[in-house]
Amino acid sequence: MLKIHDAVREILYDDEEALYALSHGYMNLSAYAKQIERAVEQKTKKRVGAAGIVVALSRIKKDIKKSDPLIQEIRINNITTKSPLSEIVFEKTPQLLAKLSALYEKVKTGHDDFLAMTLSTSEITVICSDRIKESILKHFKETPRMIESRLASIGLSLDPKYYRMPNITFSLIRQIARKRIILAETITTYTEIIFVFHEKSLPEMIMLFRA
Repeated sequence: MLKIHDAVREILYDDEEALYALSHGYMNLSAYAKQIERAVEQKTKKRVGAAGIVVALSRIKKDIKKSDPLIQEIRINNITTKSPLSEIVFEKTPQLLAKLSALYEKVKTGHDDFLAMTLSTSEITVICSDRIKESILKHFKETPRMIESRLASIGLSLDPKYYRMPNITFSLIRQIARKRIILAETITTYTEIIFVFHEKSLPEMIMLFRA
């Protein structure tokens, strides 16, 4: 069972548009209180009037210090790009899994090459520099489910402090979404977030994160 304030806050943070309206000062508190009154009662297990919800919203508004509380301000230490890249997707089979351990031995990579592998429940995805694509295909000796060429990546190096902060990836992807750039993959490490996309979008991505 939640307190009214906690229930309202939980509902509000699940509604991005409402949270944005509250933080920017143009939410009709009374109207929104009536809209979520039933949901608040379900979470608190008691009758709750709209007036009590308005009080909770007012207090939450005072606590919100940023213009958009879901977005983090992120300082990017360094930007690296790689192109051209290809994405190769295989069916996840015992035979192909057995070949993964030998991939780095059989496929010679250079300092400037890009190679990343992801194992999902049903697929093996390899993103690599075009220079080593044929070597990878030859190593696996299986017909891929999909091959996508003419890709590029941008790697954003971040301070380690961001690793334990919420909404970091979301804050960056939101900037990309506003430009309607299609992402092929997103790869995260301790201090880096890498976005893979079609090569034609590389200049726009560089401008987006250097601005």
